Amino acid sequence: MTRRFLVVLGLCCVLAGTACDAPAEPVPTPVLPTRRTPAPASAPAKVLDPAAVGDGVRKILLESFRIADVDGVTCPAGQPVVIGRAFACTAEIGGTAKRIPITVLGTDGRYRVDPPG
Repeated sequence: MTRRFLVVLGLCCVLAGTACDAPAEPVPTPVLPTRRTPAPASAPAKVLDPAAVGDGVRKILLESFRIADVDGVTCPAGQPVVIGRAFACTAEIGGTAKRIPITVLGTDGRYRVDPPG
């Protein structure tokens, strides 16, 4: 900061055509107090609502896959909303438990439902 001040002062003197003397002592720059702040804690991960996902999966099985005898769908709790995250729900279809693969597609909670396996 002091060096820049001296260069600017020298340029001003040259442009003005006058003799300039550098200040006898450097001009002190104020020292601002600093505070060490801790790194922010990571934001809590968003998780999917298992009941809402189950309802959505049931609707997709009935309407898109045209499976008529879907009795219930259960999905695991605590599934993070992370793109590419894969997990499975379980659906009762015709009295038999079937695995339904789910893949998270977006951070907004969109997911893909694959056919029962």
